[in-house]
Amino acid sequence: MATTAASRRTGCRELLEELFGYLDGELSPARCRAIERHLADCPCCGYLATRVRRAISVCQAAGKSRLPASVRRQARTRIQALLEAPQATRGPSANGAALAGRRKSGAPRPGG
Repeated sequence: MATTAASRRTGCRELLEELFGYLDGELSPARCRAIERHLADCPCCGYLATRVRRAISVCQAAGKSRLPASVRRQARTRIQALLEAPQATRGPSANGAALAGRRKSGAPRPGG
C-alpha cells in the first residue's frame, strides 16, 4: 500500500502527539505496532524518535552520577546560608528589590 504525502503528514502529526507515550510504554500494543511501522517507513520520524530516545538516555544517566564532593559541600553551604538568612533576603521580593535598585542606578532592565 503506497503512502501519500498527505497521509504521511497526518501520520507524522499523530506520531508527534503520541511519541512520549510510546517511548514511556503507555500506549496499547496495537498503537505501539502502528507507531513502529510509521517509524520504519518515515526516515524523519525515525530519526526524531532515535534522537529523543538518546536524549532521555543521557538525562537518565546524568541523574545517576554523583556530583563531586566539593560541589556537594558548596551546595550544602549555600543552602544552609539561604535557610539561615532573614526572610526578607530570601524570596522573589528580595530579587525584585535588587533589580529595582539597579534600574534606579541607570542599569538596563533585564531583557532590555
